[in-house]
Amino acid sequence: MLGNAPMMLGQYRPLDSYLHRLDARAKLGPVFLVMVLSLLTGSMLFYVVLLTGLLIALLTSGVGWATVARNLRPLMILVIITFLYHIIFTARDTRPLFTVFGFAFTEGGFDKAAFFSLRLLLFVAIAFLVTLTSSPSELSEGLTKMLRPLEKLKVPVSDLGLIMFIAIRFIPILYGEFVTIRNAQSIRGVSFSGGWIRRLRQSTSVIVPVLLGAISRADDLALAMEARGYRSGQPRTFFSRLHFGASAWTFMLVTSAAVGALFWVTYQ
Repeated sequence: MLGNAPMMLGQYRPLDSYLHRLDARAKLGPVFLVMVLSLLTGSMLFYVVLLTGLLIALLTSGVGWATVARNLRPLMILVIITFLYHIIFTARDTRPLFTVFGFAFTEGGFDKAAFFSLRLLLFVAIAFLVTLTSSPSELSEGLTKMLRPLEKLKVPVSDLGLIMFIAIRFIPILYGEFVTIRNAQSIRGVSFSGGWIRRLRQSTSVIVPVLLGAISRADDLALAMEARGYRSGQPRTFFSRLHFGASAWTFMLVTSAAVGALFWVTYQ
């Protein structure tokens, strides 16, 4: 039943897989490494191999292929926009491949479009995998403990962890509010069909109430935190006691070494 439920970025699924049982810090370490190296590499092979590995990890975490494809479909709109933008506006001085209605599509444009589309897919896949296999509280505590040495430099590490927790926790809440308002507007006669310009205009009847609701929720949350004695910069304790065992060390070191080796082999 859980495998058929809607999945979205920021929604944790309490399944029993190897990645679910790992300490969040063991996953955040390789994630940071991948994000840094992906900004340094110029190889599409690097992205393809990592995307394949992430897809396999996502499928072995208890989510079926049909569910992954169905929930990644809306994000493909952003990927298509990115692809078209680079085809049209980048690398105009490279070798033209073909011409449509007097507009030349260049080799460099296609290379850039594929490269940045794969980078976007990689970042989305990483975010899906991490938030799927780690609860918001685990991610927040893991990030706070990883960044704890920065407290000596007066960096508000605890506040950063809290911000991350609230941001991830609010994603499914705002999505549920979006669905509720959209259904209510449909009942009132608002049609979301037709051309994309018409749908874009009609979407304001949903986006504006969602934004107002988010601002209201943020205000209520701030008042609730102050009423419960929250003060920024004060030392914090943790509800759970994370244990970075041998399994976590093995996963982090092996994964980081594999990513580093892939970057070295494919570096351009």
